[in-house]
Amino acid sequence: MPLQRPHCWTALLFPLLLLACQPTNPLDEHALESIAGTSETRPNILLIVADDMGYTDIGSFGSEIPTPHLDTLAMSGVRFVNFHAAPSCSPTRAMLMSGVTNREAGVAGTVDPVLSNNVAPLPALLQDAGYRTYMAGKWHLGHEPEQSPTARGFDASYALVRAGDNHLGTSNFPSDIVAYRENGHVVDLPDNWFSTELYTNKLIELLRAGEGAEQPWFGYLAFTAPHWPLQAPSDWRDRAVGRYDAGYDVLRATRINRTRELGIIPETTSVGDYVGIAPAWESLDPESQRQQARAMELYAAMVENMDFHVGRIVEYLKASGQFDETVILFFSDNGASGADSSFRARTIPRTDWDNSLSNMGHEGSFVAIGRGWAEATTAPYRNVKGSLYEGGTRAAAFLSHDSIPQGGNIDRGYLTVMDVLPTLLEIAGSVHPGIEFQGQPVLPIRGRSFWERAKGNPAPVHDDSDIIPWMTSDERAALVRGEWKIVRESARGENADGQSAWKLYHLADDPWELTDLSAVRPEIAATLIALWNDYRAEL
Repeated sequence: MPLQRPHCWTALLFPLLLLACQPTNPLDEHALESIAGTSETRPNILLIVADDMGYTDIGSFGSEIPTPHLDTLAMSGVRFVNFHAAPSCSPTRAMLMSGVTNREAGVAGTVDPVLSNNVAPLPALLQDAGYRTYMAGKWHLGHEPEQSPTARGFDASYALVRAGDNHLGTSNFPSDIVAYRENGHVVDLPDNWFSTELYTNKLIELLRAGEGAEQPWFGYLAFTAPHWPLQAPSDWRDRAVGRYDAGYDVLRATRINRTRELGIIPETTSVGDYVGIAPAWESLDPESQRQQARAMELYAAMVENMDFHVGRIVEYLKASGQFDETVILFFSDNGASGADSSFRARTIPRTDWDNSLSNMGHEGSFVAIGRGWAEATTAPYRNVKGSLYEGGTRAAAFLSHDSIPQGGNIDRGYLTVMDVLPTLLEIAGSVHPGIEFQGQPVLPIRGRSFWERAKGNPAPVHDDSDIIPWMTSDERAALVRGEWKIVRESARGENADGQSAWKLYHLADDPWELTDLSAVRPEIAATLIALWNDYRAEL
């Protein structure tokens, strides 16, 4: 689709409609007051993002992992079962903060990504709309002071600026490498920390310090769970002992059946239709099975622990009288990671790992779940993190607020992480400024608000004229328009020119991407490829 200008049809008050048709001018303080009224009429916004969590990893999406707090929120709101992030961490965060594709936002990959200055960042837009803005957790969009959350619009922040780190014990980064910043300044980790607890504590501290303020707030809680290395506090590590001894093939089937029963996936979904590449569980030797089952136990412990800390922030909001006035949006930043325990991140300068069975999950271990469990937690969708197939990009997501008319709804409309920015702006009573923000030229957004959709409006967020491009490299790309999707991955098949071939899928009938229709519907494939080439030429 063309670069989007603010919609003049948003369901806001009449003065806002007039302003929406003047996209180059950000709302001033007096206009904002006339539009939104007092702070009591605009809700607080809590955005929670999980890191590398599989599609079916919480109970309300089919998991056996106990996640009662997340499930209560999901079942009281609306579950978005067709929500898409980028296939890896920093591209998703770039799209979230900008409302445009990751390439347009300046983030091509995951090594030292930096959010471009040609976008209006989400927290700065919410600041401009009169919100207090807070963040705790993973930033991954630049580690220099001028690239930090503080520089991009957060009033207060505690951020891991790297792709990942230990979750407990000590940081994997030496003192000469900046890993954490608090309010823009380099900071060391506290004693006796665990990442999920630390980030939750920090955000609650910031919210508590602002109690009594007239402005509403935006809180961004960016967990690093359950991202590798899989580690958990001692009282959480053994909660799932024995649960995964039957292996990932059994878990995959159980999850698919449960997700189907919940109505998350079509009733016609068959366990036997899934095509993965992990070896059969029964083909593994007993030692490998023990190691891999233990890795999944730790992964489950991290998800369960994350749910516990979500419960803590919900409890705080209720105790402080803020819960009913807070919109809560949750999603994962991509599909589950298929990395195994032999993987070592290039960005972490450490080699003394102890992955013995007795030390797995402790500080000093570097454990990941591997391909089999990643497929089990992402099935029935194809592939895992890093892939532009649905398994890499489709993410569990939900929104909860008392304005949602019927709790427990399931929404099947196609959504993307680019849609979050305009959604949160609409909740805040604001709009994107268009092509200029704070005196600087910026890109107009591609995303579209799904706030009215969440409240029951059946109108689709994206229609058949919209194009939604995805790109991780020149060879690895995808584009969606309506019910059709093309995918090109360099690892899968080449044409006569040695280039990775485009595949065509009809998502309405084949969300599992099993049947390539490029030869059957060449005219559709050609149209989508041309649209992709147009997008690529504009970058």
